[in-house]
Amino acid sequence: MDVKGKTKDNIKARLDVTLFCNRKNMELVCDESRIVKPKASFVLEKNAQLLVYKWLKSLCFPDGHASNITRLVNME
Repeated sequence: MDVKGKTKDNIKARLDVTLFCNRKNMELVCDESRIVKPKASFVLEKNAQLLVYKWLKSLCFPDGHASNITRLVNME
């Protein structure tokens, strides 16, 4: 969910996409003096992230079937 330092979507991976995959929308874009990494298709916008967080917060499972997911959700 776009946490800094917790993603495998880095510049080296995007260079591999250029070499091995046919995904033009995920390739690095050279802008005047810098390289821009476009957002991946699986990255959610803020309002979509909040909807997922609210959904996770509202989940209820019977005892012993799942851990308490709601305590792990941080709405900030």
